[in-house]
Amino acid sequence: MEKTAGDIHQSKKKQPEVFLVRNVVVEDTEILQRARCGKFSIALLLLAFPASCSSGFDSGSVSYLIPVASVDLGLAPYDRALLQSSCYAGMILSGMLWGFLSDAFGRKKLLVFGFLLDALMNVLAGAFPILSLMILFKFLAGIMICGPSPIFTAYISEVYPKKGRDLAVLSTGFYSAMGQILQAGLAMLIIPLQIPKEIPFKSWQLFQMACSLPSLISGIGCIFFVESPKFLADKGNHEGALKACQTIYTINTGNQSATYPVKRLNHMGRKTEDKSNFSKFLEGMDIFKPPFVQKALIIFVIYLGAVGSHNSLRLWMPEILTLVSTSTLDPEEGFCPLLHEGNLWRSNLTTANMKSEEVYSKMMLVNTGCLIGQFALLFFINYIKMKTMQFNCILAGIACLLVIPLISADYVAIIISIFMALYDICIMCIINEVVQIFPTRIRATSISVLMLISRIGTLSLNFLMANLIYTYCEYLFDGMALLGLVIAGLILIIPNKPIEDNLSKPSKEN
Repeated sequence: MEKTAGDIHQSKKKQPEVFLVRNVVVEDTEILQRARCGKFSIALLLLAFPASCSSGFDSGSVSYLIPVASVDLGLAPYDRALLQSSCYAGMILSGMLWGFLSDAFGRKKLLVFGFLLDALMNVLAGAFPILSLMILFKFLAGIMICGPSPIFTAYISEVYPKKGRDLAVLSTGFYSAMGQILQAGLAMLIIPLQIPKEIPFKSWQLFQMACSLPSLISGIGCIFFVESPKFLADKGNHEGALKACQTIYTINTGNQSATYPVKRLNHMGRKTEDKSNFSKFLEGMDIFKPPFVQKALIIFVIYLGAVGSHNSLRLWMPEILTLVSTSTLDPEEGFCPLLHEGNLWRSNLTTANMKSEEVYSKMMLVNTGCLIGQFALLFFINYIKMKTMQFNCILAGIACLLVIPLISADYVAIIISIFMALYDICIMCIINEVVQIFPTRIRATSISVLMLISRIGTLSLNFLMANLIYTYCEYLFDGMALLGLVIAGLILIIPNKPIEDNLSKPSKEN
């Protein structure tokens, strides 16, 4: 089975960790294997659900606020884009920092610290209905959540036994897709509520506060978990690593820690010279040098376009569907005319207009596309080559973009849901291609840069969409389709084989 993103994050060019176990030399993966699966493993998978939802709740909450808060906050199109993008701006700023902090201070401390502070920022963003403060708090929330979300994936790969580890890490993708559907349901439950005058908050403020729940649950839950044994062993704290493994074993089996088969950890595997974090960073920067840089730039452009198109459209859908639903025109006139007229009557839009469950049910349908994409990839990956699947999904996605302005507004949510599923498959294929193409020593950096690129793309297209969607709706979708054609062309020149690493393999003479 292919390595997952969590495994990539932890990949290092060094000899495997080796310990003495009852005078028998074993690798570190066997240490956790001897702790077995059980209650601890189940609890970890349960906690993975809110932890995986937290990032999506952070970035997606504003999408549901904008339609009903625009009048209260006096939002112009630029203000809506700024508020929508503030979380991503925080993610971009801190994206490369958290990995170094995690290697220096451990997984557990940063998970607790990051999740709880993120929850606090989201509560404050809802408590103060002032545009500048909301932008500030969502920006800080983006900084906070950018660390715990990927660190938790790495944590799973370090404390879950090797058997079933890939499936455990893969579950975070399903949880994230399910979280988007759950958030739409939460908006359906809270935003249309008539709040008593005694409560000093409006319904959209309460929804924003409620979006802090995944981070709050995750932060509190992480308090009761052990530090990563692998991290402790890497730092030379063998006693702490052994104690952590004993705790996992005791919770999993119900047996006393004294019966854990590993009695002593002796670090015997580090024959190679340890490298500083800065040296590892410099080594990872080789991705911007030959022979990697050309292929890396191709993949980065593909990922920027695919994720930017996918996320920006998803984030603006609550606003778009709300305005379309308030239009008095016949849906058969098309999606864009209804959107334009709905924007003209925006001043009459209140939470009363949002009582219809239609907008939220359509959002749940749109977000279901991402979940379908996850299942479809798993089903077809064994039958269709990855590049072929990618190329066909992009072409089908382009067809969806071209159809959206032409069909009845009643069917737009279905077409966009299909588009989401197709582009989601393409996005996951790109991550898998990075794993296959680049050597181990630069994979972690390539994934980090890939995530950074995706957030820059989402932020940029957010502002573009805010300025075009209301007046140039047809041209916006045509432009996204043109970007899709560029992506499709670049997919054809992605290498099929891993790029040879000249540092690890001697070059062959022709």
